Amino acid sequence: MTIVEQYAECAEIGDMYTSRWRKLDLLIPSNFRMLCAILQVKPEKVLMNFMWTLCYSHKDAEEKQIKSAQQFFLSCRYGEPSYSKKDIKQLFKELKAVRTVYNTTEKMEMQDKELFWKSNHMYIEFWFKRWFEKNTRKGDVSVLEEY
Repeated sequence: MTIVEQYAECAEIGDMYTSRWRKLDLLIPSNFRMLCAILQVKPEKVLMNFMWTLCYSHKDAEEKQIKSAQQFFLSCRYGEPSYSKKDIKQLFKELKAVRTVYNTTEKMEMQDKELFWKSNHMYIEFWFKRWFEKNTRKGDVSVLEEY
């Protein structure tokens, strides 16, 4: 396989910016547990679907589901006051744009897909750092390892 010169240094991309499994120890409210039991859905599935839908990572999520998840997130005021509601909506728009581009890669040749993924990983790293440092945040981007 030929690696395009400008991407040669990115042949191996670190996994700090990838999806990860995390073990969470949560107190699940009794009403939520009962609701899940009645509806025969595991609490883990509800939480996973919410997370993946919120950030455009769930490929089968409908726009209405995504908007509802984002409305809930915004109504909880997560990220404020460091980021305005407008900023957070922009974050979501940019994640949607990344997903839109990803959805066009289905028929790409394998070599082109590999180059696309390298470029995509480089962009996601840039995107995270740009938003992380937007408000002259103190601390290092390695804090991502804690999430």
